[in-house]
Amino acid sequence: MLYAKIKVDQAKAEEIKDFYHAEEIKDVKRPYEYFCTRINGVEIHAYKNRKDIYTIIFFGDKKALEEAEFFSDKITITQVEKTPKKERNYFENWDDLSAQIGSDEVGVGDFFGPLIVVASYIDENDIGFLENLKINDSKKMTDDYILEIGSKIKRRIKNYIVMLSPEKLSTLVENHFNIHKIMAKCHNFAQEGLKKKYDLSDELIVYIDQFESEDNYKRLVGDELISNPLYFKTKGETYYPSIAVSSVIARYTFLQEWKKLEDKFGVKIPKGASATVDTVYHILKKRFPDEYLRNYVKRYFRNYRE
Repeated sequence: MLYAKIKVDQAKAEEIKDFYHAEEIKDVKRPYEYFCTRINGVEIHAYKNRKDIYTIIFFGDKKALEEAEFFSDKITITQVEKTPKKERNYFENWDDLSAQIGSDEVGVGDFFGPLIVVASYIDENDIGFLENLKINDSKKMTDDYILEIGSKIKRRIKNYIVMLSPEKLSTLVENHFNIHKIMAKCHNFAQEGLKKKYDLSDELIVYIDQFESEDNYKRLVGDELISNPLYFKTKGETYYPSIAVSSVIARYTFLQEWKKLEDKFGVKIPKGASATVDTVYHILKKRFPDEYLRNYVKRYFRNYRE
């Protein structure tokens, strides 16, 4: 794991807070904490001192450094080594898991492309199929392998896909929808759509790859919340095969959409939101009018605003 730390003034700290749509911490018991949030697998903590110097810490894998590089080129990096853990094989303990629904998303941290949320249902009849394909978190699988097996999984596994275009996402954010609220509602919509499509029980446990606390998630979804019992787990794809399957289907669908995008513009488009993405975006701006190009990017990202 990696810590990437930057120091900024108050104006820049406010810009970063607004970029992540984070809430300011106003707890008198935590006077030096400014905000904290989590996005795309990276935890972000902001602290202020009495001289109005703000320290922003990005914690996670290599994406932590990429996030920090959005805002500064003066970064202090600390590598934290973790003791390796034995890979979990959730198929060995199927009796403890039972039939289940799981949901996961992809595209949150990419400047180009859609947000895709997938909910999937699996039971004991799917275990042999999933074991043979060596299903685990899509983040640990190559894109080539996901493209190879994706159509097989979509045909075999009951799933429901929700896709929001960059244009739709940008419009929602511009109308003051927090990105976490959008994600929560999309997860809930995918779960509800899956249940209706396949007439699934209200008693099934729904596992969600956690991006928000349970209380916050339920508050963000509101009255539309499904009646099933919900269970939230960070890195849930390593614990529950229904989340892992949703992760793979979401990534497969995302890669298909990405290819359409590259074919449309005739260039190789890097994923994420790094400086290399900026370079490609500037090339495209010379070829296409902004009124057209803006429909394919998330306009609330730094890449567009700058």
